Amino acid sequence: MTETALTVTPTGAQIAEQVIIKGDLAKLTEAERMAYYSELCHSLGLNPLTRPFEYIVLNGKLTLYPTRGAGDQLRSLRGISITRIERDQTADTYDVTAYGRDRAGREDASLGSVSITGLKGENLANAKMKAETKAKRRLTLSLAGLGWPDESEVADIPSAEPPLPRPSLADLAAQKAANLKA
Repeated sequence: MTETALTVTPTGAQIAEQVIIKGDLAKLTEAERMAYYSELCHSLGLNPLTRPFEYIVLNGKLTLYPTRGAGDQLRSLRGISITRIERDQTADTYDVTAYGRDRAGREDASLGSVSITGLKGENLANAKMKAETKAKRRLTLSLAGLGWPDESEVADIPSAEPPLPRPSLADLAAQKAANLKA
């Protein structure tokens, strides 16, 4: 009896699922990541040559993180204005709340907070600037309709439920092969 192994090669749809649905760019080739990066920038109207996104490994997944440059470009493209900034410092944190409005008049606010425990001088100054940049970027992404919550935020929503498990395309292919063999 001869056994035939079924080899499943990822298709474009499987790669797209990996990136869009699962949010993991790690399984893409460098060329595929570049194409995805370029397409993402194009879809948002951002200039990819200014590096509006950086790669970051978050929760074990390689993903893109919008930089300050992405925020600046999105504010310009979408007519988003920062209308007010509030700063607050405690013994442990430096908090910045950015308030803004888009060209349609929709308003929002976002917080950027950093730990300042033990910081002084230039390190403290850099932490304060980071909090402001963070608040502005979060506000911009929210007003641009790109304020996706991460898994830690979703876990805090009482009505949130994990998605129903779905078989992968590889599992479906193996099932189909088993059915054909039977």
